[in-house]
Amino acid sequence: MLEVALTGCRYSGKTSVSKLFKKIGTPVFDADTILKFILNFRTYVDEPIKSNVGSFVYKNGFLDPNAFVTDSLFDRTIDVVEFELFQAWETFKLKHKDKPYIIFESSILFERGWNKKFDKVISVFAPKEERVHRAKVDTGMRVDYIWSLFDKEMPELQKNSNSHYIIHSYQSGPSILNQINQIDTKLIDMYIENSKKSKRTSKEISLTKEEQDQVFSSLFNNNLRFLQ
Repeated sequence: MLEVALTGCRYSGKTSVSKLFKKIGTPVFDADTILKFILNFRTYVDEPIKSNVGSFVYKNGFLDPNAFVTDSLFDRTIDVVEFELFQAWETFKLKHKDKPYIIFESSILFERGWNKKFDKVISVFAPKEERVHRAKVDTGMRVDYIWSLFDKEMPELQKNSNSHYIIHSYQSGPSILNQINQIDTKLIDMYIENSKKSKRTSKEISLTKEEQDQVFSSLFNNNLRFLQ
């Protein structure tokens, strides 16, 4: 089974792409949602977070997004729960071990260096101007404020250059479903080829009972000669 990561900047269309992957039968692990659940409902992480970051990041018993004014505060918080997140990922992998590939969807994949854990990385790309427009329509926030938020992200082109596949998700772009189908075909072909290589390797290193007896007999005779 191939382990594939899916990422993208805010409002790039990452969630829509993951839904389409699910629609064609690919299991998708939503790491962002799992992280939010762990942070807000696994009460045993509260004290480690308060110790590692500070109690000021909590408001009315829940983490306050406005408290994370620096990347360092956010990173130190994720440090506390990263192990549990990937424990959940391991459970997800076991559940879908018969699939040719599964997807780990995360908006902070590159920022956390998690891309190194995966066989392939897919980045969903949309120009910043279009992403700002989507955010404006969705949230009603001021455009200048949205720009300031997006300017703090890792640049889209940097994510693209470190990805194996790029899905173009914008109005004048190619069909998203066609792009997904093409990637799906490549990943399945890769899985099949890897399986063939694995079987060939296993065959090469495995010995029949007769061959094992011959090897044992040869070693035994050599040892006898050495003793004599």
